[in-house]
Amino acid sequence: MANVRGGELMSSDLYTGKGYAEAYPGWHDEDAAGKAAKIAKIVGANNVTCREIVDIGCGTGGVLNALLRHNIFRDSTAVGYDIAPYAISAAKQRERDNLSFHCGDFLQTKESYDCLLCIDVFEHIDDYMGFLRKLRGRSKYYVFHIPLDISVLGLLRGIPLQRRKQAGHLHYFDQATALATLRDTGFEIIDSQYTRMEDFLDIHPEWRTTKSILANAARRIVRTVAGEDLSVHVLGGASLMVLTKA
Repeated sequence: MANVRGGELMSSDLYTGKGYAEAYPGWHDEDAAGKAAKIAKIVGANNVTCREIVDIGCGTGGVLNALLRHNIFRDSTAVGYDIAPYAISAAKQRERDNLSFHCGDFLQTKESYDCLLCIDVFEHIDDYMGFLRKLRGRSKYYVFHIPLDISVLGLLRGIPLQRRKQAGHLHYFDQATALATLRDTGFEIIDSQYTRMEDFLDIHPEWRTTKSILANAARRIVRTVAGEDLSVHVLGGASLMVLTKA
């Protein structure tokens, strides 16, 4: 979950104060291992070497903690940045020789890295395109994870407004606008892969409603018949993992 100051959040108090921590005491840590596996998959599939990694908006550090356990990152070192004291306090309990965390604004630092992670971040930032442009030059490779709040079904269900109220999303994307945003801010797309919500059902049993079961069945049918792009465009239920360079 995003908690970075660069580009200015609508209300940084949501993250630096108690508001977000009270709404999400786990800070979405339960999803960290799944996201880390998706990051490892897209990096490994493209033979990218990442010795020094930074995660901005790292939350409680679960993604980095899980990522470094994957074989392709066994020789890597990682650092996480977040503006939320609550999150960093929890993250610091995970520190070890190759993993550290800092409470602060990454954009105020000068370091550069082999791989920069921006996982569920820029949809929370007011000037998100300005923020993305400021990231250029700070890493050789970048991995973005972007919620896809816009779909035909999602618009009918009012998903964007729900995400605004519940998760602090200020901007909403589908696959096309997510990739266009990265290209328009100077990033070269290397690869993109979907992260399906249904892959996280084991850790989110509350998602197993009759509606979600029917929706996931419909998504599988559409994927088989017409492809995953159309399934996500019409029925939603996915985020987008994107590997880029600048």
